[in-house]
Amino acid sequence: MNTEPNADTEINPADAIRILKTASCPSLSGKSTLTYNIGCNAQGEIQFQVIANDGGGFWNDDWVAQQSIQEVLDSQAHGHDLTSATFRAIYPSKSTNSPGFLLAVLKDTGLVRPSTTNQRCYELGSPTAFIAEVNALLAAAPELLMAEAVNAPAAGKKLTIKGKPIKP
Repeated sequence: MNTEPNADTEINPADAIRILKTASCPSLSGKSTLTYNIGCNAQGEIQFQVIANDGGGFWNDDWVAQQSIQEVLDSQAHGHDLTSATFRAIYPSKSTNSPGFLLAVLKDTGLVRPSTTNQRCYELGSPTAFIAEVNALLAAAPELLMAEAVNAPAAGKKLTIKGKPIKP
C-alpha cells in the first residue's frame, strides 16, 4: 500500500488528516498484526486508516471517516450482531480484507466488543474511553503529522460524532 502523496497532486488543506495515534492490534483471526492510524481532519472529524498488515493479503489504506462507520451502524437493526460484512458498504469494489481489518481496529479501540450471544459476531461497545482518549490526544497536539497535513486542526478541538461535540 502506497501512502506517499503524488508530487503532481495538489494538496487541499481541508482534506488533510492530522494523525493523533498509531497503534497495533491483532486481526480478527489472530493470524496477523495490523497497524493503524487514528486521525482527524480540519473539521475535527475522526478518521481511521489501516496502514500495515504483517500477514498476507491486501487491504485498502484509505482513511475512513467515523461518520461513515456510524452511518453503517445506524442502518443496522437495534441489537443486531456485527460482522465484517456489516462494513462492506464502506469499501465498495475494494479488498475483501478491509472490512474485517476495520472491525479489528474498532474492537481494539473498544468501539465494538465480542458479542455476548454469538462468538463469531460483535456488538457495540461503549465509546466513552475512546472519546476521552481522542480528546486528550487532540488537546496534546502530538507531532504525528502526515506530510500533507499542512493546516491540521488546532489543539483543543473536540471530538465530534455526527457534527455534535461529545463529552466523555
